[in-house]
Amino acid sequence: MQILPTLEEVRLAAERLAPVLAPSRVVPDDVLSAQAGVPVHLKLECENPTGSFKVRGAYNVLAGLSAEERARGVVASSAGNHGLGVAYASRAFGAPAMLYVPRTAPQVKKDGIRALGATVNDEADDYDVAMVMAKAHAAREGIRFINPCLGVDLLAGQGTVALEVLAQVPDVRTVLICTGGGGLLGGMGAVLRALAPQVRVIGVQSVETAAMQRSVAAGRVVPVTVTPTLADGLAGQIDDEALHIGQVCADDLVLVTEAEIGETIAWAHRHLGLRVEGAGAVTMAALRHGRVQLGAGPAVALVSGRNIDERVLDQQLAAFPDAR
Repeated sequence: MQILPTLEEVRLAAERLAPVLAPSRVVPDDVLSAQAGVPVHLKLECENPTGSFKVRGAYNVLAGLSAEERARGVVASSAGNHGLGVAYASRAFGAPAMLYVPRTAPQVKKDGIRALGATVNDEADDYDVAMVMAKAHAAREGIRFINPCLGVDLLAGQGTVALEVLAQVPDVRTVLICTGGGGLLGGMGAVLRALAPQVRVIGVQSVETAAMQRSVAAGRVVPVTVTPTLADGLAGQIDDEALHIGQVCADDLVLVTEAEIGETIAWAHRHLGLRVEGAGAVTMAALRHGRVQLGAGPAVALVSGRNIDERVLDQQLAAFPDAR
């Protein structure tokens, strides 16, 4: 069974996205460069229309459906950002969309999904329950379930980020990727392994969302306890396909603490003027707090996810007044 996209599939996704999505910016950061000892660039996926990279894969999935499939609609489970991406793409193609999200999902994400015209069910206790509900809905209605982390067409869309990175920073030697269920890691990893095997690929997770890191370390899928986290977009279990992605695409997987994420959210807001949610801040947190040693540079850190509730952002700013 094919898990990772081919280069041809990623390039097709890039062609589909080109008319609707400009390449996200890459900006150098002097502070992180000084700390890391090599040039560090930030790939600002948080500036995409829905605030994360997720819109890429979702749009590519909808673009590949037939008119009949789109008319029947799609269903997805999401911690929030995938839901925004599916809702955005569904509106673009005129397809009904049903999103299952945890009741704990940030309100800004649920409101954003509804504002894009999709229906939201937030009755699930956590992300994994939401996925079970979404898959049952898809089977019952005979419509496409769009997995947030798996599927060749979805990963091909996410892989377009790597094509942009290689064009924007041709001499890149290290890439840090926000990692939950492995969608971005798999899409980008497939491209980087094929076109730039010299690039070191580092996945970054929270200690509270470490399903991938623990499973790769054990060589088997390891269930994790679902706990509160600032990195809600990275939460949930993984399966054998995601484990394969981690084993093939990541040279290393590192963890950051909740406090390190919170401090980085506050730092990014004051230092960079960026609104970044926990899942999008983990790569910067790994660099700021010495969780990864960069042997070679330049490095590119993915910053994906601006959808943080105002209350949570205010809490981090108050908790870390010296982060600047």
